[in-house]
Amino acid sequence: MSAWYEDTFGRDYLSLYPHRNDEEATRDIAGLVQLVDSPRNESLLDLCCGAGRHLVALRLAGFTNLTGLDLSADLLAEARLRLDAVAMNDIQLLKADMREIPGTDCYGTIISLFTSFGYFADTGEDKRVLASAYRALSGNGTFVLDTLNRGHVLASLIPAEEKQLGEMCIRIRRHITEDGLRVEKETRVTQPGSPVTTYRESVRMYERTEIEEMLEQIGFVNARFFGNLQGEAFSTSSPRMVFVASKAEA
Repeated sequence: MSAWYEDTFGRDYLSLYPHRNDEEATRDIAGLVQLVDSPRNESLLDLCCGAGRHLVALRLAGFTNLTGLDLSADLLAEARLRLDAVAMNDIQLLKADMREIPGTDCYGTIISLFTSFGYFADTGEDKRVLASAYRALSGNGTFVLDTLNRGHVLASLIPAEEKQLGEMCIRIRRHITEDGLRVEKETRVTQPGSPVTTYRESVRMYERTEIEEMLEQIGFVNARFFGNLQGEAFSTSSPRMVFVASKAEA
C-alpha cells in the first residue's frame, strides 16, 4: 500500500487548491527575502516545490540559480510547463524523496514552504528530512522551514466543509488523532461521469521546542523562529511556525 503523500499530490491536487496561486507565492517570497539575506546568484533549492509557483516568484524576485525538488512526477510536469511558459526553462527540476536530497554541500539556501514537513508516521523519518537538508547545504548555508503551528490548528480546526468548484463537489473532513499529535484530512471528490475519488492527508504537528531540538541535534546553528513568512513574532495563535537556521561552518 502506498503512502498517502504518493497518492494525494497528483494532478487533481492543483484543482483542489486553486487559492494556492501565484499571488500568494509572490507574497510568500516577498516576506522570505526579508527573513533571509541570500545573494540572488547563490544556489537555492525549493524543497517539495510542487507545481513551481514559488520558483516563478523567486526568479521574478531576482534569484538566478534555482532548483526545485519534488516526489510527484505529475506536479513536476506541471512545474515544467509553468516555467517553460514564462521562459524560465533554465530552472532545474529534480524528482527525489525529501529524505534523500541528491548531492552534498550544493546549495546556499534550502526552503521548505507550505507544510511539506511532518508527513511520515515515524518522527525519525521527519528528522531525516532535516538531516538531508543539512548535508545538501554548503557551509554556513541557510535552511527555512515553514510548517504548522499546532496551537493554531487545534484552535481553528474546521471538522467538516463542503464546496463546489464548477461541476466538482468537494467534501472535506478533518480530525485530530487520539494522541493529539497529527491532523488528518479526508477529501472526497465527486463529479459527473467519474467515480468518487478520496484523498487523505496526515501531518505531524510539532511543538516549537521539538523542532528546535532536532535542528540542534543535526548541527544547525543560529536558529530563529517566526509566526509567518512576513517575520511576525511567534505566539500560540500564529498561523505558522517558520524556522530559519544555518549550517555550521565546516
